Amino acid sequence: MGTASTLTVTASNATQVVISDNIDSTTFTLPGSGGTQAVTPTTNTTYVATATGGGGTAVAQVNISVTATGVPTVTMVASPTAIAQGSSSTLTVTASNATQVVISNNVDSTTFTLGGSGGTQPVSPAATTTYTATATGTGGNATAQAIVTVGAAGSSNLINHVIFLMQENRSFDSYFGMLNPYRVASGLNVGDDGNTYNVDGIDDKLTTTSNVDDEGTAFPLFHTISSCLDDMSSDWIASYGDVSRYDFSPTRAMLMDGFVHTAEGYAKGGFGDGTFTDLTGQRAMAYYTDTAVSGQPELNYYYYMASQFALSDRWFSPVSSKSTPNRVATLTGGTTQGLVKDPFINDHLPTFGVETIFQELDSASPAVSWRIYYSVTQGGCDEVDGDCGNKTNPSLYPVTSFSDFSYSSKYLYNNTTQAPCVAPTVGSSAVGDTSNSFCIDTTHIAPASQFFTDVAAGTLASFSYIEPAFGHSDEHPGSGQSIFTGQAQVANFLNSLMSSPSWADSVFFLSYDEGGGPYDHVPPVPGHSNDNTITANMGFLPLGSIPDIGSIAVDADSYGPCLPPNGTPTSHCDLVSTDPGAVSTDAPAVQGFAAQLGFRLPNMVISPFTRKHYVSHVPMDHTAIIKFVENRFIGPSAYLTSRDAAQPDLMDFFDFTGIPWATPPAASSIPNPPAVGTTCTPDTMQ
Repeated sequence: MGTASTLTVTASNATQVVISDNIDSTTFTLPGSGGTQAVTPTTNTTYVATATGGGGTAVAQVNISVTATGVPTVTMVASPTAIAQGSSSTLTVTASNATQVVISNNVDSTTFTLGGSGGTQPVSPAATTTYTATATGTGGNATAQAIVTVGAAGSSNLINHVIFLMQENRSFDSYFGMLNPYRVASGLNVGDDGNTYNVDGIDDKLTTTSNVDDEGTAFPLFHTISSCLDDMSSDWIASYGDVSRYDFSPTRAMLMDGFVHTAEGYAKGGFGDGTFTDLTGQRAMAYYTDTAVSGQPELNYYYYMASQFALSDRWFSPVSSKSTPNRVATLTGGTTQGLVKDPFINDHLPTFGVETIFQELDSASPAVSWRIYYSVTQGGCDEVDGDCGNKTNPSLYPVTSFSDFSYSSKYLYNNTTQAPCVAPTVGSSAVGDTSNSFCIDTTHIAPASQFFTDVAAGTLASFSYIEPAFGHSDEHPGSGQSIFTGQAQVANFLNSLMSSPSWADSVFFLSYDEGGGPYDHVPPVPGHSNDNTITANMGFLPLGSIPDIGSIAVDADSYGPCLPPNGTPTSHCDLVSTDPGAVSTDAPAVQGFAAQLGFRLPNMVISPFTRKHYVSHVPMDHTAIIKFVENRFIGPSAYLTSRDAAQPDLMDFFDFTGIPWATPPAASSIPNPPAVGTTCTPDTMQ
């Protein structure tokens, strides 16, 4: 519709030819020999040519079909959506049924003209600008808008997407304790400010550190040859016992002598995941480096990324306990509401009613987008320590810590009766469950495969929370998996981000939910966190010293560890008589959860804004990431508990002016994680 057609008439023995149609009274007169006539019908039309001459008349006709032209459509996306002054963003326009697209703005008269299908246009606004794409076609006009926010140099507002992944059960020393020799050998220990940055590791403690088992055998730190180790624990009593085996008082000595003892007892008691081949507890003293004992790659990808970008050697888990309490405390800003054990596997309690970061983001004005990516479903989750949830849901039900909270039922719930799903949820066939056994809001909860689609399309939410593949690639000891499987999966996430348009305005925080039982030399106890640190070996200290963790080790709320009145766990008390805190003179009874944090954890901060080769010594726990999200998307006064409110702002990790990694490391320079091969030998550790 709206285009022309040409009628060609050939006549003889005629004095004139008149063209008429079946729509209106319009006619066209041609000479006796005929000719051509352009017509632009708006609907299907029959044209009749009548030739008149001395011998009479003759007619001929032709039908022209008119196809309606669709109304133009247009979309426009800015990437990145926020830039520093002097930087650029690219507008990507996609249009249909249009002859041209014109981009204008709300600041001046500058316009850009693109073809009918759209295209790309770089822009460098000096101030926050709204761009309008107007697509024009015969079917009308259509518009789309995109806003490019221009922030002052040095502003965290340049980050539009925060991504957080916690793997499972590794201590800082067991993974990154030997990072210093690698950083020096690779020339990655000097920051872009010219200062030398070292981690508080074990390279200066190898000959002076050991733990004794219950039979009196001393086991030093050692480089294990196995990428799999038997399970260990840093649950409530184990964590306190790791610091001081038999003394839980506020004045206890920071011996850090219980790791082997705990691992030995765990094996002999048959607890945890998998079978046990190490009955001495020696595995607790094992560590890894970038290169295996054999000379083959080991944690090569992790060592490279942590050294190129940034990490902290004072990142602790929020609770001196195991996985589920720490994951709960992370999402709530620091509280388990008094519980020290797994609320579900150990205590058999219902879901929490406490507010999480997801509810806080929903309640913000305006609401802040978030999305959880799950890596495994109920039927494929085989860990025994609570990460798999209540194990009563359908096989394809997503495994996510969000299900530990009653608020999650707004977005995910069991629906075995197949009743109509309540908006915003839809039937689970949307995520491949043909039985529609549960209801899910895929805008907020999606398979991990969707993460790769979202980063490639530039459609990440403001806050993305990635759940690991529990029991498969989460790096948990004892679950029959090699750490190499987890390293490879993390590499997939990070590499896809670095090679995508989402890289320009994102930050990826990687850590581990809890220490899990391997040795760490830093006491997670206020007033003592620097007891075993050799400050002279730490390189440049921006603050002149390493702050103690007392500033962040605060009680989240009024709930402290407690004994339930009748011995049966309640929603706020689940200690047993042998637990730290059960005696009134124990540190947790006197100081609450602030008496001791969880152990230090491996971590890295990956972003175009991350300072090169940087090591932070500022104390933090997982709730600092929650605080970072709150600060960026809600406001500096937002917090869930006193714990996240006490966390540092993490600004020391970033350079928002220089943007050190605007161009990420070349793919050819990034190491490939090794395959498992024959490295999984927990019965032969060295």
